[in-house]
Amino acid sequence: MSNCTTQVFSDKLMMFYMSLLSAGGIGNYATSAAAIQRSDLAFKYEYLSTVVAQYAKSGPEIMIKNNWLEQPPGIVGKENLAKNKNG
Repeated sequence: MSNCTTQVFSDKLMMFYMSLLSAGGIGNYATSAAAIQRSDLAFKYEYLSTVVAQYAKSGPEIMIKNNWLEQPPGIVGKENLAKNKNG
């Protein structure tokens, strides 16, 4: 036990891990649904996949609201690059 009163992990890091786990769960359900031979279980896996997807959707919305999502790097001046490639 510790007497520490400060947060050890940031909210941003925990949101990233929850989004990662949610995506992994959706992938596991999809793989299971594709490999199962019982149609009743395949329907349950598909249902669970949609439930987890709805839950996972709230993660990026929270990160956008808190300005934690950053724009991925892009190409600067891509119009000029396209013109030079054709010319």
